[in-house]
Amino acid sequence: MGAQDDLVTAARSLRDQGLTAYSLNDLVSTARRYGSTYPDPVLRKTILAMVASPDDAQQNRDVFVEVRKGWYRLRR
Repeated sequence: MGAQDDLVTAARSLRDQGLTAYSLNDLVSTARRYGSTYPDPVLRKTILAMVASPDDAQQNRDVFVEVRKGWYRLRR
């Protein structure tokens, strides 16, 4: 599993718990609880790389949307 997979798993878990938006810390700590072994800086950089551009609504992969400064939700 890659860092992206770890983060998507974490985001889906948070979403299943009823959260609609999550911070970088929420995602990283949840990925840790699910066994991610990637260093925190790698996970943080991966989250930022997965943030969708507002112009790119046609992506067919799991991406994060920034709902407010520093808070994200999973688009798919």
